[in-house]
Amino acid sequence: MKKTLTILTFFIGSITFAASAQTAADRAAIQNTIGFGPRLGYYKALDADEGNFHGGIQARMRFGAVAGIEGSIEYRAGQEYGIAGYSVKTSFVPVTASFLIFAPISEIFAPYGVAGIGAYHTRYTFSEAASALGFEDDSSFNMGYHLGFGAEFPFSSNMALNVDYRYLFLNPDRDDESLEGANFNGNVFTAGLMFYF
Repeated sequence: MKKTLTILTFFIGSITFAASAQTAADRAAIQNTIGFGPRLGYYKALDADEGNFHGGIQARMRFGAVAGIEGSIEYRAGQEYGIAGYSVKTSFVPVTASFLIFAPISEIFAPYGVAGIGAYHTRYTFSEAASALGFEDDSSFNMGYHLGFGAEFPFSSNMALNVDYRYLFLNPDRDDESLEGANFNGNVFTAGLMFYF
């Protein structure tokens, strides 16, 4: 009896999964494709005096109706940090890779979760006060990761708008006192226009 119940449960579960996957595929306007497009965003680190807008390009590859991957490259300039009586301005060139899980609610709306990692080429420009103390402009590579959520709004099977929020976990990979206490963790909002092929 127990074996029969296990087989029956597995059978019902398999049918339910197959039906829900088929339903998701029917609802998804975009699947099994690759696309490219521009993206715009806004990034505000927790310790930065002000946030700033940035731009870049992104590529997405969709595997069926619910899974996808994303790669992007951006330029983020001008975040300034006040540290111990002087300031340092940072600019980033992040190259990121993300995994996406979609929930295709309808042909025109698909919310998703996103998680990924990135390599951040970071340029440090010190103020005159810091330069007088011996600090010199420099650059480094920092690794970070992000978690977030968003939504894709397909206009057709070949074009979509996506908007999302990501929390960035990123700290400077420097041991010297010039960035002591600096925190690059922060909020990132992005919007992209995708052209799928």
